[in-house]
Amino acid sequence: EHVAEIGKAAVAREGSDLTVIAYSRATTVALQVARQLADEGISIEVVDLCSLRPLDRETVCASVRKTSRAVVLEDDWLSYGVGAEISATLMEGAFDYLDAPVRRVAAAEVPLPYAKPLELAALPDANDLIKVIRELLDATRFSPQATGAIATDTR
Repeated sequence: EHVAEIGKAAVAREGSDLTVIAYSRATTVALQVARQLADEGISIEVVDLCSLRPLDRETVCASVRKTSRAVVLEDDWLSYGVGAEISATLMEGAFDYLDAPVRRVAAAEVPLPYAKPLELAALPDANDLIKVIRELLDATRFSPQATGAIATDTR
C-alpha cells in the first residue's frame, strides 16, 4: 500500500533533457509522452505535483535545475491557473538554470463542455504536449544522442 504525503511532489519518471510538471490527468498524459519520446532519445522527467496547496516548490525547482527546460501541463485554462503559479515559482527558484522560457500547455479558454467528445477536444492531449516539447527543444538547439532522431536547426 502506498500513501502519498500531502505537500510532497513525486518525480514520476526520471529524465535529463526536459521537465514536464503536471497534476491529475495531465500526469498520465505526460508519462505517455515521456515513454513515446524516449524511443527517439529524448529523456523527459515528469514531476507529479500530487497536491496544489501546499505546493512542493523545492522538488519542482530541483527538477528544472537538473534538466534546464520546463513545460507545465494542466487541464485548466492558461490564464490565472496553477501553471502560472508554477511558472512564477520557476522564475524565482530556477531562473539561472533555464536554457529557455518556461512553456505551458493548457485547456482551451472556454467553459469546460459536459459532452465527452467536446470535453476531450477542450483539454490538452499528447499531441499538444509533444508539439510544445519539440518547439522548446528546437529553440535550445537540442540534439538527442540517437543520430537523426529529430531534426534541429543548426544555424
